[in-house]
Amino acid sequence: MNHLLVPPINRLPVELLQQVFLLILNDDPENPSIFSYGDTHIAVDVTSPPLLLTHVCRLWRDVAHSTTAIWSRIHVALPGRIKPLQPFLPSLLEVWLARSGHRPLSLSIVSEQLCYSRDTEVRYLPWLRPYKSGADRQLLEILLSAKGRWESVAIMSPDICDWSDNIDTPRLRTLKCFRREFKGLNAPNLHRLHIFNRSDFPATPTCKNICHLRLQHTTVNAIRFTSVIFPHLENMVVDDYSLGSGDRIDIVTQSRLRSMTLPITSDRQEFIDIFDGFHLPVLQKLTVVVEALKPLEVECIRMALAVSTCHEPTVDLQMATPPSDVDMDIVEPLLSVTKEVTVCGKVLDLLEILPGPET
Repeated sequence: MNHLLVPPINRLPVELLQQVFLLILNDDPENPSIFSYGDTHIAVDVTSPPLLLTHVCRLWRDVAHSTTAIWSRIHVALPGRIKPLQPFLPSLLEVWLARSGHRPLSLSIVSEQLCYSRDTEVRYLPWLRPYKSGADRQLLEILLSAKGRWESVAIMSPDICDWSDNIDTPRLRTLKCFRREFKGLNAPNLHRLHIFNRSDFPATPTCKNICHLRLQHTTVNAIRFTSVIFPHLENMVVDDYSLGSGDRIDIVTQSRLRSMTLPITSDRQEFIDIFDGFHLPVLQKLTVVVEALKPLEVECIRMALAVSTCHEPTVDLQMATPPSDVDMDIVEPLLSVTKEVTVCGKVLDLLEILPGPET
């Protein structure tokens, strides 16, 4: 009779129950939070996995504690308080990391004073400047103690604390951060980099094996300078840029860049300046973000590709206009510099605008 009262899921072998737990965690792309914040207090977040799993029953708690993979991802919001935290809260972070065993870690670190969107844009509120906090320092020291296992890290808090230089992170492969944090890391295996704030290279970083780069705010010259400091770059996305200052590099070569995404700003000449003298021998796809496709935007793209050295890459237009509403006569000049034009990935039938054979 007692056996019949056991929930069916608890009759599963431990290995299958562990897989169920992993499916629950992996169903959410965001890292699970360790703390929850009220107006005046900080508490343990037991409303979501994996901590939620430990509050169901003794069996689930034991299985969850022994499943290292569900503890290898964590979201930590820094409280920004002058006073140290109650001892239990830092201890919980230490226990969480210990339960992950020797697994690579995925971390997201954010200040509670930062207004942000994890997926798209980070916006810093200048009147809420972060300050050195005993509580923040406690949590950061614990996270830094595991830096040898960092694999994917998002630091969404500018100047989070006393961030020293030359922090060795040998397993780090993906990083989202502000420029200051990036400069302090020694990450020889870093392949993906996303910098939130303005990036005015040429300050040479210690990480030169970047293959995928995203810059939210940068300059024309900084985009060109990536060819010098990131020679292995294969994909680059730029959300916004300006002319900036500094010496211009006249001739640059990005020998491995296959994909590039750029917006056309109000100053169209800046877009052309990026490509002027830019040697892109293997560029396969140029994605251009435009509000609306007009003859001036098409001419801007055509001139940019004409002054660069590349072999007719696909031009993908990212805009709100559906492909069926695109004016083919406006697109036609792009045929002189590319073989294929797409709108949000959908191929336009350019044969409709090509002249037919004479009769």
